Amino acid sequence: MRLIFSAAIALLMLTGGAYAADAFASFYGNTVKITGEAGKRTVMINEDGTYSSTLPDGSTITGTWTNKDGTACFNQDGSDAEPYCVAAEPREVGETWELTAPDGTKEKATLVAGN
Repeated sequence: MRLIFSAAIALLMLTGGAYAADAFASFYGNTVKITGEAGKRTVMINEDGTYSSTLPDGSTITGTWTNKDGTACFNQDGSDAEPYCVAAEPREVGETWELTAPDGTKEKATLVAGN
């Protein structure tokens, strides 16, 4: 019995550690609202390494993202543009933070509940 209990605790700790290591865990199933000089857009980050974004004109783009060494880079499908890279930091629903766009302009992002 003691062995089963110890194994269960170890599994819980490992699972919790993996969850904590994923800086975007709180983003999945939620929406990032971004406001900048180009207008307002929303971004949905998916756990499978994909994302979608609704732009100020109402059009939607999709792409993939990677997280390496604390930097998340978003690559738009079918585009030769440089990826949009930001620090991959855990955030809480309701939190607002500043981003620097690839062109150097500042943007404000807020993580909101739901899609």
